[in-house]
Amino acid sequence: MATSKGGNTTTHINTLHHRLYHALNLGFRRVCDEKEKKWECTDIEIQRHVVKSISAFLDCFSKGTSNHRLIKDSVSDIAKALVFILGYKNRAVVGLAANVVISIQQLEVSLPCAVALNGVLLNVRETKEKDVWRVLEDGKVVVSVVGNLQNFSEGSVSVEWFQEMALLLSTVMLKWPQSRYIVWNNSSLMVMLESISQKPDMGLRVATLKLYSSLALCGHGASELLDNGKPMLDMMISCMDESSPHNARIEGLKLAQRLATGNRECLKMINICSEPLVKATVRTMGKWFLSSGKLEQDQMSLLVETCKLALITRWEGKHHIYFWKYRISEALLSLVVENFRSLSLDGYASLEEEISVAEKVLNANFLPSLRSYVWDIIGFLAAHCEEEFDSILRGDELRLNFLVTCACLTFSRSVQKGYQICQNDIISASQSESASRAVLMMIYSPSEFISSRARVTLSFILGEDGEQNLNSLVNFLSYIPSSGSFVLPNVLQTTVCLVGLACYSSIPQYASFILRKQGLEILLSFCSWYQRNRNNIGASSFTPYPQSIAEKRICCWACMEDWDNKDAFLLYSLLALAELVNHSLNEQNHAEEFSLKREKVKDRLCNTLQEIRDATYGSGPRWYAAHILSYFGYYGFQHKLGKRLMGAYEDEKCSDMRLLFSNGNSVSVNKIILAVRCPTLLPPEEGTHNGSIISTEKSQRTVQEIRMSANVDTLALVKLLEFSYSGYVEVESTTLKKLKTLARHCKSKVLLQMLCRRRPKWGSSIPRIDLPLALTPKLIHFSDIILVPQETNMASFNCRLCSSTSPHAHSHRVILSSGCEYLRALFRSGMQESHLDRLNVPVSWLGLTKLVNWFYCDELPNPPSGCKWNNMDTEAKLHELQAYVEIYSLTEWWIMEDLQNDCARVILSCLESARELSIKTIELAASFSMWKLVEAAADHAAPIYHQLRDSGELDELDDELVNLIRTAAVQFSQQGG
Repeated sequence: MATSKGGNTTTHINTLHHRLYHALNLGFRRVCDEKEKKWECTDIEIQRHVVKSISAFLDCFSKGTSNHRLIKDSVSDIAKALVFILGYKNRAVVGLAANVVISIQQLEVSLPCAVALNGVLLNVRETKEKDVWRVLEDGKVVVSVVGNLQNFSEGSVSVEWFQEMALLLSTVMLKWPQSRYIVWNNSSLMVMLESISQKPDMGLRVATLKLYSSLALCGHGASELLDNGKPMLDMMISCMDESSPHNARIEGLKLAQRLATGNRECLKMINICSEPLVKATVRTMGKWFLSSGKLEQDQMSLLVETCKLALITRWEGKHHIYFWKYRISEALLSLVVENFRSLSLDGYASLEEEISVAEKVLNANFLPSLRSYVWDIIGFLAAHCEEEFDSILRGDELRLNFLVTCACLTFSRSVQKGYQICQNDIISASQSESASRAVLMMIYSPSEFISSRARVTLSFILGEDGEQNLNSLVNFLSYIPSSGSFVLPNVLQTTVCLVGLACYSSIPQYASFILRKQGLEILLSFCSWYQRNRNNIGASSFTPYPQSIAEKRICCWACMEDWDNKDAFLLYSLLALAELVNHSLNEQNHAEEFSLKREKVKDRLCNTLQEIRDATYGSGPRWYAAHILSYFGYYGFQHKLGKRLMGAYEDEKCSDMRLLFSNGNSVSVNKIILAVRCPTLLPPEEGTHNGSIISTEKSQRTVQEIRMSANVDTLALVKLLEFSYSGYVEVESTTLKKLKTLARHCKSKVLLQMLCRRRPKWGSSIPRIDLPLALTPKLIHFSDIILVPQETNMASFNCRLCSSTSPHAHSHRVILSSGCEYLRALFRSGMQESHLDRLNVPVSWLGLTKLVNWFYCDELPNPPSGCKWNNMDTEAKLHELQAYVEIYSLTEWWIMEDLQNDCARVILSCLESARELSIKTIELAASFSMWKLVEAAADHAAPIYHQLRDSGELDELDDELVNLIRTAAVQFSQQGG
């Protein structure tokens, strides 16, 4: 007798089959003109009854009995009912139907139902997404789909079934970021997908690419994919090849774009497959054709996705070399000039003739929707060039020159339009902005070839109208701060105006004109106005490339800001200011005027720039503020960590080395600081090179004396040491030349760049004091103290610096004492503890690692974020949170207010996202008598007070703590909570 998985008899199967059709027949309808009957029923209760009947019938079969005659006979009718029910989109029933669809193994039923369910999910309105996700989550739909996909490796389902299930899962991950962690954290599924990516079947590859693309919307997911990403990237690039089907190429391009969302992940990808990725990108951009004078839709969509991918040029990296190697200029020119191969670029006798041809090309308006991409790509390429770029061109100069000419013409037209620039014309507006930005990047390119070409071309185009155009720009900009308004009158016009001033200020004759028109004072007034009204000013960019649904739903990405994205208006004004200051101070006839007649302007300028440099603006504005300040003797950036280290530098008792000068003066330093920041000042063989060891009786420490050469300028070396410790130094002009020589000899690149007043390279990050280098094996011999946590029993603890197997952290007294007055006093006290090489710290191992990071980086590491944090269980979250509570308690004892504030910020942020941790946090904080933290945690528990009371969780607390939470809840209620 046939049996099912539950031991049911054939009689039971027949009974369930009978009940199934009793339910199905409630919805079948005959249509006159059609032979087949349709299933249509809008009654929700009948739909629910049908779904339950289908589920009960199918549930009594195992894989071994899935070919049962009754199933085969019922497949078509079941599919009809489920497809209609899914299409009806009632939330109460869709959840039930979705679970049935996922569990169906029969291809004839599952395929049309999966397609229907996918269609339902794709069309869910944003206002209903939370409700639908609740249904999917309650039914564990994602878990079920993942489990089913894993079965594919067993060969138990068809390729078509895998494709539809993969598409369904991709849709869920696209719409609901909460679903992604479940997928990328499943190592078995990831291994299976990697195996599938190696199969030749293109349908499987496309389905896998879609899954990878949806996973890569999560920053954590993208990072996981790239950690072992070569097989995935090889498959992605092979699918981008022109021999692949159109949908495969599109999916390959989309995956590459999503993996490049952040700088770190983009560089990971580039390090694995830089050349083949760029080669495929450039060839796709250059290989297309017109059909009847038009570009077919498939080719246009392919070009758009390829141009989006080519925007990886915004990140610095070795991929830039390959873009030039594979002639990106030619590919970009093909998107600007129709039939560009018939355009002869080597026959122009003059720049004027070339400009005339470029005007005709621009007037033809070929592929206007791609023009913004072209300008942005060539702009980023120019910004990240090397100085010796002209040796890389290899005969591509003519095409590049023509692109520069076209960009300069587009930009100059935008300047001439002035108030006529229309923000509502998205394509025209985006072209104006992107061309303006591209010309700016060309002019400020490290490559003299590109920079000089752009300046010459722009100057020629301006011609006799140059001063008139500049007058309009200056007048427009002067209106903004004087108008009393808190917002910009016209975002695009302001962008073009500021970029125009930045570009024209780099051309000497126009810089002089702008200065005569009080341009420096007007730009300074605008900077001050921007500082006051920063929160009222939106982004400068029109985002000419509309974000797709996917791009709007990224999660867990810790993206580094584009250099000109945050505070772009401020950056453009500082670029212009830098050129005007340089022109004023370098031109002999302007030097006296600036120093005497504009002394008040100078003071105001320096104060404004120092505020920008030291505030939380984007890297671009902060770099250029520091760059301009270098003209007035201020070099570098002021860091909290640098200020702490300067305290150690100025305290002779902290030193372990003394530099002796020929004039009898000396300066005390610390070996570990020099080893990290200026290693050339250390003797080749420490302790034996022209030095002696002396002992100080008070602290029993040793100080090594190094006699410096008579050729070393004392003041210059002292200034170099100040910069090495703090990252900042003020230098008089009389010392400048000698300090340059010393900085060059000591390979202090950042200081040398500032001393030489070189423009900051586009995209440069703010220089850091990289003290973690002190904890590397190479410098471990400088460690003079070991930190020991409370937690001493840790399985498999392994120190990469020594053989000890108990948890500990190597450290340096000078760095600890510079960040903590308590430790500074302890190490000098002369008590027994001051001479020990081990210091017990009353925190866990996790807390100790975070504490050490703060001492060496001035940053308290954050707990896991995004979906990692959201998917941690309560115990794991408490483990993370406890480390911060421990450090908070320690800061009260060690008197570290800044670190305490950092801990409070992290703790309260965690409680905000996980209020269920409030009770345990209150208990923990109370045990340390940290009543401020107890009160803050009580405020976070207030909104869920009734829930906590009813669940009995408050019973674990003392009455005093319960009353504290109750009071917070009452206040919360009174405030309208």
